[in-house]
Amino acid sequence: MIVPEKMSLSDFVSRRLHPVKVTISLMRHELAHNSKGDNTEMSRHLLSSAISTLELFVEDYEKLISSTTKASAAMADRKFVEDAKPSLLGG
Repeated sequence: MIVPEKMSLSDFVSRRLHPVKVTISLMRHELAHNSKGDNTEMSRHLLSSAISTLELFVEDYEKLISSTTKASAAMADRKFVEDAKPSLLGG
């Protein structure tokens, strides 16, 4: 997924947090209802989907952070020259 350049970190997290919360609920459900002692059974398909959801969140987050870090570094490297106004007094 391509992260929009102008998206703030809080907007990013807000938009992508819901699938992560659903994944956490799914894993809690599986732990509560499919556990026998220390072992929990979960279908390969559900586990794969949960991992993919978390991977997408992490990848998009890393893209956003790297783009904002690069933009901040580029702005810090810029040096602005103050415009010298010509003197009308001559001298």
